[in-house]
Amino acid sequence: MKLDQASLFDEISKVLSARSHTGITITPETRIGADLEIDSVEIFDIVMELEDLYDISFPIEQASNIDTVRDLVATIRQLANV
Repeated sequence: MKLDQASLFDEISKVLSARSHTGITITPETRIGADLEIDSVEIFDIVMELEDLYDISFPIEQASNIDTVRDLVATIRQLANV
């Protein structure tokens, strides 16, 4: 499944906004943990939600390398386009 980067960013932003504790505007450079104050348990829940949404499997070692929203979008695109 090919995913359009802009629509993927929009959908991920909605998911992250729902769990963010800051109310800041999400950009590709937004850091998920530091800027949005989303903790590791919530990140795990987000990963599970995105796996279901995009029918992908997110390797845990790959999840630990994600810092920004841009990283998350790129990883999902890579996993979905394989």
